[in-house]
Amino acid sequence: MTRHLQNHSLPGHQRGVVMFVALIAMLLLSLAGIALMRSVDTSLGVAGNLGFRHASIAPVNRAIEESIQDVFKNVPPVVTIADDLAHNYYATLQPGESKSGVPALLQGDYATMAPIYGAKVTKAPWSDPISGTELRWVVERMCNEPAAAPPVTEAEIIARCDILPPKVPSAGTDNKCVVGQCLKLPPIPVYRITVRADILNTNAVSYAQAFVK
Repeated sequence: MTRHLQNHSLPGHQRGVVMFVALIAMLLLSLAGIALMRSVDTSLGVAGNLGFRHASIAPVNRAIEESIQDVFKNVPPVVTIADDLAHNYYATLQPGESKSGVPALLQGDYATMAPIYGAKVTKAPWSDPISGTELRWVVERMCNEPAAAPPVTEAEIIARCDILPPKVPSAGTDNKCVVGQCLKLPPIPVYRITVRADILNTNAVSYAQAFVK
């Protein structure tokens, strides 16, 4: 007599396998959903930062123009051999700047920076009524070595800080300079303007720098 054996799977065992596969599928879908949400958040953050950067260009330019006005065009102009905190001006580079060149006075979060800035300089921050951007800035003469002791002279500052003037050829055909008839150019002072832009009630911060001479 021949017996025919058949293999019958248990219904309970099948249900266990389906549940296991369903859990894995749910896990994969959850991970994909989280990745998509993070990607959207990142894209929105980048778009917001770019928008803030573009919106702050005009106010930052205003701060730079006001600094140039203070240093070069005011009557009387800023006395550039000494600090003038009424115009946010320092006669030398200030210690404690960041690796990107941001002065210590403009570093840190808003709550920490604002009172320190207000206690140092007397010019009030400027707020853009359109974008809500709040601006603070510092002007520094590019000088790493402060004067030895007061009173400070312009000659001492020039010797320590300013770049040499360009060379001018003599007007004579023999390439010699006659005493009293040589054209002498003065050394060139260079100033760094650093602007910080904040949008109130946010963590958005933008920095801009300009070098003028």
